[in-house]
Amino acid sequence: MLSRGPEGPLEIPDVFFQMSAERQILTEVDLHCLQRCLTAANSLPPGLWIHVNLYPSTIIEMPPERLIELFPDERKSGRFCIEIVEHQPVAALDILADHVGKLRESGIRLAIDDVGFGASMLESLLVLEPEILKIDRRYVNGVAGRPDRERYLKRLIDVGHALGSEMVAEGIETATDLELMKEMGVKFGQGFFWGKPA
Repeated sequence: MLSRGPEGPLEIPDVFFQMSAERQILTEVDLHCLQRCLTAANSLPPGLWIHVNLYPSTIIEMPPERLIELFPDERKSGRFCIEIVEHQPVAALDILADHVGKLRESGIRLAIDDVGFGASMLESLLVLEPEILKIDRRYVNGVAGRPDRERYLKRLIDVGHALGSEMVAEGIETATDLELMKEMGVKFGQGFFWGKPA
């Protein structure tokens, strides 16, 4: 589930959320988007995994119980997954880990998005133990045939396997990149290879 701003400059999520952060309303906007996404999820066919984005700062600032009560009881099936962006600086990783642990106990899974971007990635992965890692498209798109990038990507995937995390390769645009991801043991992917946003 992806949030979009109103038509115009704020429609692009990066701009929309950056403006919210600058005006110090990011948590309120993030929670509003979460509620809208969960409401929209009610109209989707049963059995689909529902991934919703949430900023680490929102998870830290909100009592876990309040976040949990926003999700339907169906969360206990493991159908719902919170994706957090890896590149937002986290000053209180211990608090984030504690809150994530309580969300996990309620049946909500954790994915870390854009893995490979931030300098604090390894610490975040070790402390948060995410069920899913989403590899940043910059390390996937066009990687086939570039040995230096392939080696970096392989090391990143090895870390994911060591953690027991499922991996999703973002930014797959060609059959060549898709085949390489399969060879490296990545079972899931997303990208323009399958379709572009309308």
